[in-house]
Amino acid sequence: MKLQRHILITLICLIYPAFGLFSQENSEPGKDSLWNDVQAKIGLLERQRVQDSLKIDILSQELQHLIMLRGDFDNTENDQSKVNQDSVLNKQKLDYIEKIRSKTEGAPVVLENDTLFRIFASLGPYTPIDRAKSANLKIKSLYEKTFFTSDSLKIETSFNTTTISYEGDIIQAITDIDALWAGTTIENLADEHRKVINDSVLELRNKNSLKNKAIRLTELLFIFVCVGILLYLTKRFFRFIIKKVNKSVTILNQGIKVRNYEIINRKQIRRSVIKTLKLIKFVFYFIILFFSIPIALRIFPATEIWATELQKVILDPLQSAFDSLVDYMPSLIKIIIIIVVARLILRWLRFLSIEIERESLTIKGFHQEWAKPTYAIIRFLFIFLVLILIFPHLPGSGTAAFQGISVFLGVLLSLGSSSAISNAIAGILLTYMQPFKPNDWIKTGNIIGLVIKKDSIVTRLKTINNEDVTIPNSTILTNPTINFSSIGKTDGLALTAIVKIQYGYDERTVSNLLISAALKTSGVTKRISPYVFQLELNEYNASYEINAITFEPENMFFIKSDLVKNIHNTFLKEGIPLQSVQPVKVEVKK
Repeated sequence: MKLQRHILITLICLIYPAFGLFSQENSEPGKDSLWNDVQAKIGLLERQRVQDSLKIDILSQELQHLIMLRGDFDNTENDQSKVNQDSVLNKQKLDYIEKIRSKTEGAPVVLENDTLFRIFASLGPYTPIDRAKSANLKIKSLYEKTFFTSDSLKIETSFNTTTISYEGDIIQAITDIDALWAGTTIENLADEHRKVINDSVLELRNKNSLKNKAIRLTELLFIFVCVGILLYLTKRFFRFIIKKVNKSVTILNQGIKVRNYEIINRKQIRRSVIKTLKLIKFVFYFIILFFSIPIALRIFPATEIWATELQKVILDPLQSAFDSLVDYMPSLIKIIIIIVVARLILRWLRFLSIEIERESLTIKGFHQEWAKPTYAIIRFLFIFLVLILIFPHLPGSGTAAFQGISVFLGVLLSLGSSSAISNAIAGILLTYMQPFKPNDWIKTGNIIGLVIKKDSIVTRLKTINNEDVTIPNSTILTNPTINFSSIGKTDGLALTAIVKIQYGYDERTVSNLLISAALKTSGVTKRISPYVFQLELNEYNASYEINAITFEPENMFFIKSDLVKNIHNTFLKEGIPLQSVQPVKVEVKK
């Protein structure tokens, strides 16, 4: 057959130039019709050649098929070997398809947002996407036809290709590769696709019929009416509740109190309740609209996808938050257990500190005054330890952003609180050194005052002039501190005054006068007699110091003032002039 075809083509190639020469030699006026007849015969011959070649191909394929079916018995082993090779080749194709199936989704064939099937294989120069686009247009044209008959949608096979066509127009071509992708035969795949296309087109045409459109419009109107009624009833219900709350005398007629202190009064509670009710009302509005809008959008096929997208936009974040909360529940339970155990331990420590402070519990070497500050220190360290235990269980604690913020805050606190930390450490040291207590009169630096408050950072003093002085604990720790009250109330505090007397007066007379003036002073005790020191001999006079003992160090300024006045009056009465009375010098008499 092939030899005959080659001979025919060769003859045509030889005859065609001859006709050309003949036409050139006889190209005379009036002979054009002969040339046209020759060209027409040549065209007819070429068309006949093409048809013959197609028939030859078909016949050769049929002959080869018959030879395979009716081959001699001697060629059976060769045929079996070829079948085995084909099966191996098909298995390799299936393995390759299974390997890449998970990496591709295929090109979808869609009709009105509904995916009918997917195309995975190429066909000649056409990619799966090109084939899917073509099938989309053809199927959409079927839907848009004025009349559509299912019987006209047929499956045809020609030249080893199976096609789905409608009235001669090819809708989709199906190859053996498509069947391999689907894991079935070409006939089954073609029948399945034809059924899917037919059912989808009929269903969509039925949905968009005039009758169904009228039904959908009626349903949409009914939904609007129901939503309007629900919104109106919700509004009336909450208005009724709010009015009852405002007018009622018995509802929320008292505030919230803790012992005798009212934290929130009645008006604030009513205002908060009304705002909460309004917020709940808007939540109900949102719920009604959220469920009604998707229902309305699903009535029409063209807007059905909008309902799905709307629900995704709102429900996906809520679902994600709920899933995160569920995943976080084990860590949250651990945090709750840690906090509960920590609170129980802190309550037990607080109970111990109160018992030690009341002296109901005594610990050898542990002073009563240490109970409260020790509890505060242990509480701070324990809470810090609890935070360390909780930190890994906090949401997002493992992220780089969370860790970066933590480091930044740590550096910021360390740089900005260096003085505060030094004062806190000094406060702890002062607590256990016990140089003074509240209500003690002390002198630190050049300041003398009554200790009115002492905390971990600063100490506050009140001077004799009612000046409130705040002194950092680090300053007190680094400077000498004099406590007038610590042993002054038990052993006595010596108040002194220095006078200068001319040499013409007897030393015993001066001493007796100073002691007499001290004993006349209110607040000076008689249990310990005042005593006089002769300090120095100057050029023109001698210096004497009177020491008067008092057990009232809190009144030392007033007692010293009375002592100086009594000395002045006593010496004036005796006619002994005072050359100098120096400032107060305070010493503790041991």
